Amino acid sequence: MPANGFCKKEQSKKQLKKFKRLEKYLEDTESLKNKGIRGGNTISSSWKIQAQEIRNKSEKAYGNFLIEARLLMITALADLQIIRAGIPGKTNEKLGEILQLTTIFWQGQFCTEQMIAEGQYIKASAVIKQDIEIITRIAEIKKGIAKNGKTPNVKHAPSMLNLHYGDMNDIAHVSKSAWLDTLTSIDKGTFRAVSIQPIFHEGISKNLYGIYLSIFYNILLEEIELFQQLYPDDTDIVLPACKLLKLVDELFAKSGFTSNLSESNQP
Repeated sequence: MPANGFCKKEQSKKQLKKFKRLEKYLEDTESLKNKGIRGGNTISSSWKIQAQEIRNKSEKAYGNFLIEARLLMITALADLQIIRAGIPGKTNEKLGEILQLTTIFWQGQFCTEQMIAEGQYIKASAVIKQDIEIITRIAEIKKGIAKNGKTPNVKHAPSMLNLHYGDMNDIAHVSKSAWLDTLTSIDKGTFRAVSIQPIFHEGISKNLYGIYLSIFYNILLEEIELFQQLYPDDTDIVLPACKLLKLVDELFAKSGFTSNLSESNQP
């Protein structure tokens, strides 16, 4: 006679007893809450230490030239964003949308750099994918081919960025097991295990950082052009940013950034 129903009933009773014992053990909810908060703080502190260790390795891999180039671009873009804050320019719908897009990039770029530098490569790839779409959308607006509600076609993205879009899309959508294994697993000798903490990958970190810098550079170029159109009677407004951009070019040349950007880091 089939006894599946009886077995399930017995199993259910055992589970209920086990749950009641656990519930009784956890009756002191205030004590549990305090322990949980202390545990959360300890784990968070440990995580920050681990993140800083990965950042140290990342920045060593990037080199001072590229780090300095980013800082100069931050200053240049901030100068343009702030200098005319609240002062209306000769805008129109097209210029207004471009300004919105460059501002969205500006607001998020600090988080993007943090995720790359601290080993959050999968999350960073999703953000970089969106940033490539931002710069592509700007290109489409300027060409008059942008379609409202449609994902920008990356064939209109600046050179090189469209080539990286597919990889960013694969990683962000967690659809390629080879990428996931490379980014999240550690070799234990006889087997591979998923690491609970981020793992530093020099090649991938440098590649993502290079893509991020390339997007930043193109956004800055768009912002300079935009402000020339918004304030045509005040052309000096873009001079500080242009001078800083020239210094960025020199740092890129010293680092060999252009050739590094084209390198592939397939798993």
